[in-house]
Amino acid sequence: QTPSNPQKPSQEVAPEDIVRITTSLVQTDVVVTDKNDQIVPDLKLEDFELLDNGKKQDIRFMEFVGTETPRRSEGERSALPSYVEPAGTSGISTKELKRVIAFVIDDLNVGIPDLPYVRKMLLDYVNNKMRDGDLVAIIRVVGGKGLLQQFTTDRQLLRRAIASITPVMHPFGSSEEPDPARMANPVATAAVDSPTATESSLEAPEIFSSNDDVIRYNRSLALISTSNYVIDSLKQIPGRKDLVLITGGIPIFEITGPFSNTYQILTQFANNAFRAGVVVNTFDPRGLRATPGVKGFQATPAKSALGGNDPTDATFGKGDPGANSALGVGLGAGQDHLALSSVSKYTGGHAVYNTNDFEQGLDKILSRSNGYYSLAFRPSEGLDNKEHKLEIKVRRGSTRVYSHTLYLARADNRTMPRTKEEAVAAAARSPLARNDIDVTPNVAVKLDPGKNANVDIQVLIDAKKLNFKETGDHYQDSLDIVGIVFDQMGRNRGGFSETINLNLSREDYQKALAEGLTYSASTEVQPDYYQVRVIVREAGSGHLGSFSKYLEIPDLSKGKLAMSSLFFFATDAKGAKPVPLLAQRRLNRSQDIRYVAMVYNPKLKDGKPQLRSQLIISQGSKVLLRGPDEPVETNGSSPLTKMGQLGLSNVAPGRYVLTLVITDTLADKKTSTLARSLDFTVVN
Repeated sequence: QTPSNPQKPSQEVAPEDIVRITTSLVQTDVVVTDKNDQIVPDLKLEDFELLDNGKKQDIRFMEFVGTETPRRSEGERSALPSYVEPAGTSGISTKELKRVIAFVIDDLNVGIPDLPYVRKMLLDYVNNKMRDGDLVAIIRVVGGKGLLQQFTTDRQLLRRAIASITPVMHPFGSSEEPDPARMANPVATAAVDSPTATESSLEAPEIFSSNDDVIRYNRSLALISTSNYVIDSLKQIPGRKDLVLITGGIPIFEITGPFSNTYQILTQFANNAFRAGVVVNTFDPRGLRATPGVKGFQATPAKSALGGNDPTDATFGKGDPGANSALGVGLGAGQDHLALSSVSKYTGGHAVYNTNDFEQGLDKILSRSNGYYSLAFRPSEGLDNKEHKLEIKVRRGSTRVYSHTLYLARADNRTMPRTKEEAVAAAARSPLARNDIDVTPNVAVKLDPGKNANVDIQVLIDAKKLNFKETGDHYQDSLDIVGIVFDQMGRNRGGFSETINLNLSREDYQKALAEGLTYSASTEVQPDYYQVRVIVREAGSGHLGSFSKYLEIPDLSKGKLAMSSLFFFATDAKGAKPVPLLAQRRLNRSQDIRYVAMVYNPKLKDGKPQLRSQLIISQGSKVLLRGPDEPVETNGSSPLTKMGQLGLSNVAPGRYVLTLVITDTLADKKTSTLARSLDFTVVN
């Protein structure tokens, strides 16, 4: 996020970005748009007027934070294929952060027919609208898995999370099917042997159905609880964050009764969002549905709004049954949209409903993230632990203001890690990479049929950012290196922890400054999906460096096409033995780069595989070289080894990504293509 135009009186400082309410200042974010719904970026401090409980406040600090990256020219698209992994996908730092977006999918209130539209909308965002610097999570209320619900910049991981959005059977799940008439009403129903008994009076709708108020209330609690959990996790991330609730309604705000306190739930939710700097947007994927129009009097027989005059009415005392509403089912469902609007309004967000253009609706939500104002003020009534109403106005015509409308006036207590264990644990939990120390990873997977996969973790540490202590003719430092492997449910499946005490000679110290320090570790894992997180901590300064990497370990016994990681070797014209490039993948222009990968389970025709390969060299978002699609030679060995070599004499110095694409022409199209990417650096 790029702050600009800070304006503040002398001797006043902005509050900590992550702490929204200190003992002296309250911080809030404001989005201002013009009549064309475009962000207004040039307002000054005196253009704002802030009211707290109706009383004008003195704004002590203002700055505009622009998050929009430069737009590409019209018609230009990123040349990278979706399977090419760009450099730098091992994490994002605070300085690189642009937008933070959490999509919460309400499995319990989104109908099964609407799920394909949700997947299509999210896939369109990931493929076409996700920017460099976007930190994104896709979270489900009941059907998700821990690994797929983490904040990430990895588009491949997000695509997998989107593909997993499928129907989930749950006791509290909603249903658009009409309730079956299978429970007799013991009060209003005539006796079975009565001469007045009819088929319609023998049975009434089942009270304990998916549309019963208690069930709907529990569905809402699940959504609110999940959203609050996501909001809590966002407190550690600075700046303005967007939460997009994709739901078919929030019934908790439509239900009245002794077990419901709508206003309290709403205000607690809004206050939690305020303290985390989160804007809650709501999105109804049901779209614009046709309605039969307003019913005539002949179709709506006169009766009490409380019901009770119909012997088959099991909803007596609970208001109109709904289907008999004079507005009809479609228009009578306006309470759904009122609830969505209320949640968004309280937090300065946007509600999208009554539209079938879901991509445009999401664009409108995300456009509000292109820039915002951060305001800080000292409330005249002090922090009295009471609910305060907040109103922000702009002294410029034809503008609209989107901001939080309430907060609880209580200071936040910020707790900093006190021990090295707490610091490492906090870095491991954080969705943001720490780059006090520059850490470059290489996580390589070696597959072995019938055995666990071997995962080699290579780490290159930039020694120039370390604080060596010169002692005589040696340079000393101490590093704590911790690695954790999580499975797809978020459970710890192994790792390593080691303290490295460095005592380098002057020659080794100069070499470390020029080439970096390397560290390697290995572990074994079973077939599954994993995330590897590594944290490097300097003992003396407490500085941290971290990265995370997503791994997919295939089960070779299932017979599907599989591929190892890429392995690099440096070769020269003298014919010397190739040198493996592990953590340090730096080559000079007089060398060639050799790449190797193993391919498993290709389909056979007449006893031979029919694989094809393609080499792609990219830099940033540009493809510099796209090799021909050519057959893979085989000598009948298993696994099949694909090897190639590339000269670097005409390559300009810089960092590049090599991608190897393997296609099995005999396999099913959905599983016929695999790709592996790895970066390398060319120097003079």
